[in-house]
Amino acid sequence: MRVIMGKPLLSHTVQAAFESEVVDAVYVSSDDEEILGLAHAAGAVALRRSAAAASDMATATSVVFDFISQLSPELLEKDPFIVYLQPTSPLRTGAHIDGAFSSMAARNGSTSLSVVLLRRSPYKSFLLTEAGFLQSLFDESLSNANRQALLETYYPNGALYIFSLADFMEKGGFPSNGSVPYIMSEKESIDIDSEDDIALLESIWLQN
Repeated sequence: MRVIMGKPLLSHTVQAAFESEVVDAVYVSSDDEEILGLAHAAGAVALRRSAAAASDMATATSVVFDFISQLSPELLEKDPFIVYLQPTSPLRTGAHIDGAFSSMAARNGSTSLSVVLLRRSPYKSFLLTEAGFLQSLFDESLSNANRQALLETYYPNGALYIFSLADFMEKGGFPSNGSVPYIMSEKESIDIDSEDDIALLESIWLQN
């Protein structure tokens, strides 16, 4: 409900869903009355999230299972695509949703995941052992390789997850391996987790 770029954070995502040409129904899952009220006023279907799916221990997977449990048998039989949109990605638009669907269809895929190119390669990463020493996360030779010699790697930016209901049920969660990537820029991939993220987002908005 935090007002960012002139409206509540949630509203940016609801608007993106309605702007998409491929999304034909928009749902908002929450246990908060104010959020459900905003969702209803915006034209979305407001679904009351169960206590278990709204707890501090709940995962995104449990939230989607809870959402699926509230769908009608008629809709479940159609095995619809689900577009999972987190409200912490306010720069994701309807055009991004449509672009991801288009890329998925062009590759004959059934799942898509939005990602951003990593500037720093995870192949150069280390773990700390229990004794407090560094241990290469991958083969030690990779930690000493030239960056240009390493494969490009991508990280899910949290903006878009697209999958069929059947794929989700079969995996018991979000499908990822084999998904068609939808690559977004660093700017578009801003994920609101802190006050610093909000300040960065608002500075970008003011510049535009």
